[in-house]
Amino acid sequence: MNRFFLFAVGCLPLTQLAGQNDNYLHNRTMLERMSGQGVVGNVVPLSSMGGNTPGLVGDVYLYADYRKATFLLYDNDKVAQGYATRLDLQRNEFDVKVGKGIKSLPGGLVRSLFWRDSLTNSAQYYVNAKDYKNEEAVPYMGFFQILSEGDLTLFKITELIFKPAERVVAHSTGSKDNRFIKKDHLYYAMGRKAIELPGRKGVKKLFESKSAEMDKFIKINEMDLAKESHLIAAFDYYNSLVKK
Repeated sequence: MNRFFLFAVGCLPLTQLAGQNDNYLHNRTMLERMSGQGVVGNVVPLSSMGGNTPGLVGDVYLYADYRKATFLLYDNDKVAQGYATRLDLQRNEFDVKVGKGIKSLPGGLVRSLFWRDSLTNSAQYYVNAKDYKNEEAVPYMGFFQILSEGDLTLFKITELIFKPAERVVAHSTGSKDNRFIKKDHLYYAMGRKAIELPGRKGVKKLFESKSAEMDKFIKINEMDLAKESHLIAAFDYYNSLVKK
């Protein structure tokens, strides 16, 4: 699919988003032409935690810096673009700079989004996880980054984990601080089902329909399928073979 589809839809001022109903039923996604259509993962709910309290290390954001984003909304595929934003993993919502203030955009209103990595300037695309389900047909919460797109799609989700202080004063051991920890998980998508990415041997089984070509590609390029960059290259190559 042409990822620049995001820019082809009429724009919606972000100030009009307040009060919109989050229980919105939709019938298509940004990746309509993608045969592999799912990913799983979850964001740990931390409703008992407050904000930046003393003794708290880390933050709840996917990336702490604000990035200019383009949002594709569920509401008639309207687009809001050019806003500096960051994703709050704890609340599943976006902090968005509007004028001199910050507004909240509920994640449930966003079908997909695009922004550029502030360090590498590379494009990053995300889709709403609620459009995808696990093997028990349970939808997930959060946003999934598209790493490779095609018949077999590779996704990444960042899990937010809260680790309480474990300081034992008497023994001077453990951490005196509460901590937020972020952990990345990889998934592969087929249809509307998504499954956690298996180990190296399991990944190679995913390429069975093109096993000869893939074995050669992996061997020649000395690929380590435990590395994310190598996985992306392998998925991209497999998807290119399937398209032929």
